[in-house]
Amino acid sequence: MAVFSKGSGKFNSETTIISEGAYIKGELACGSVLYIEGHVDGMIKSSNTVVIGKNGKVTGIISASKVVVNGVFEGNVDADSVEILSGGFVLGDICSGSLSIETGGRFDGKNSLKASNSMKSLENLEIIDTEESGASKNI
Repeated sequence: MAVFSKGSGKFNSETTIISEGAYIKGELACGSVLYIEGHVDGMIKSSNTVVIGKNGKVTGIISASKVVVNGVFEGNVDADSVEILSGGFVLGDICSGSLSIETGGRFDGKNSLKASNSMKSLENLEIIDTEESGASKNI
């Protein structure tokens, strides 16, 4: 959907809308907010938010900054944040930094937590043997 700024006549692509009745098959990449009320079958890559509206259905893979589901999603999600709203249903695997599910929202699959920067820094810690270091065992 094309949205024009007032007075400037320049294209404003802050939100991309796939309306009810539309069907897209393939790979979709965008930097704007993506709002889906239609059906998408394939891969979605976004550096922004992907919203699946109450009439929307997505089958495939979503990789985005944030994913909000109020419709139906079947597949795998990789996002910093995932929200399943009261009308949402997710069937598949989620890899995210945070996951929230409203009352009434449904999730059937596996969730794995993305490693945050603080978790990554813990990976570099070294274990010190207390006997070799002279540290007291009775702390």
